[in-house]
Amino acid sequence: MQDDPVVRKTISYLVHEVARLFRRRFEDEARAHGLTLTQWKVIAQLQRQPDITQVALAGCIDSDPMTMSGVLDRLEKRGLILREPDPNDSRAKLARLTPEGLALYSTAKAVGVRMYEAALAGLSEEERAALTDALDHIRSNLNDMPAGPAEKDASR
Repeated sequence: MQDDPVVRKTISYLVHEVARLFRRRFEDEARAHGLTLTQWKVIAQLQRQPDITQVALAGCIDSDPMTMSGVLDRLEKRGLILREPDPNDSRAKLARLTPEGLALYSTAKAVGVRMYEAALAGLSEEERAALTDALDHIRSNLNDMPAGPAEKDASR
């Protein structure tokens, strides 16, 4: 079915393929720095939101708290993050980047900018704005849709 030219031109297929290719390129870049894509995402999130709990961080990157615990353990062993007790919750720890983690974030950001610019090469500013607006509109439409049967069952 993927060889069908009609399928290859649908918005959902193209969005999926673009997301898959972005993810693959970021995975390759992360690996070149000795990181997994999840670790790469954690570093980026900690730069945006330092002193965040493990549970909140897991929610931000669509992970679960147990997986996040292992990711943070590995980043801490590499000296990229620090974890300290949360003064508001004795059961939780807050994570933040170390100077080494911040330096790695700067590298990741530069890689991301280069990848983004390469992906959008040849598109005018107007085309970029139209694409962004259209995708934002589609996201809003999908967010506003009522929950389907599977989502309703999962919330019970």
